[in-house]
Amino acid sequence: MGQTHFEDFLKRLDKNGELSAHLPQRIVWLSGSPGSGKGTHTRMLIDFFGLYQEPLIASSLLKTPEMLEKINQGLLLDDETVIMAVFKALKNPLYQSGILVDGFPRTDGQAYAIEWFYKKLSADGRKPQFISVVLLTSEAVSLERQLGRGRRAQAHNEKVKQTGKGELKEVRATDLDPNVARKRYEVFMKETYAAVKKLDGTIPFVSVNADGSLEAVKAELSAKLRQLKASL
Repeated sequence: MGQTHFEDFLKRLDKNGELSAHLPQRIVWLSGSPGSGKGTHTRMLIDFFGLYQEPLIASSLLKTPEMLEKINQGLLLDDETVIMAVFKALKNPLYQSGILVDGFPRTDGQAYAIEWFYKKLSADGRKPQFISVVLLTSEAVSLERQLGRGRRAQAHNEKVKQTGKGELKEVRATDLDPNVARKRYEVFMKETYAAVKKLDGTIPFVSVNADGSLEAVKAELSAKLRQLKASL
């Protein structure tokens, strides 16, 4: 998508400012390599910034069969589809006090959309607080965690089927095949992380190495968030 065409798309999406007028002033954009523990650290981020108590998970908005087929192959969806789904969902009045968006942006175009709306809100005198938080792992750790998650889910589901007790867990297709898991990591690093880094310098940006233990990652993330909050 060329930049001129993309600019026109965003202007149509925000026709007469109707969408931007209803966006939350505070949005935490959470990204992370597969297996980095985004879900694990979501609660701390929500509590720290005083956000709506449930995150908006971008992938939950993308559930058509065609979308799911691409996602299960470790591929990315087209920008217009994803941006429209996410930003329209952000109009929900429940999110007006602030919201964490999990899994967005993933591409240059999606990062550009964040910048575009940030500048639009700023021009309108809204003083937006957009914050990018990124959790990173090495490829080896990412693969280990993805495939381990798949094995645990399968073992749990087998036990549920045998005993009739408990609830089945979702088994992600990307957590079962090492090649797909590796491709998912590569796509994140080459496309998603490269796109997210472009937000650094436009909005507050926090990046944390998530290879270590839960306690170590939480401590580093907490320290960086305190530094960030002091500068806002």
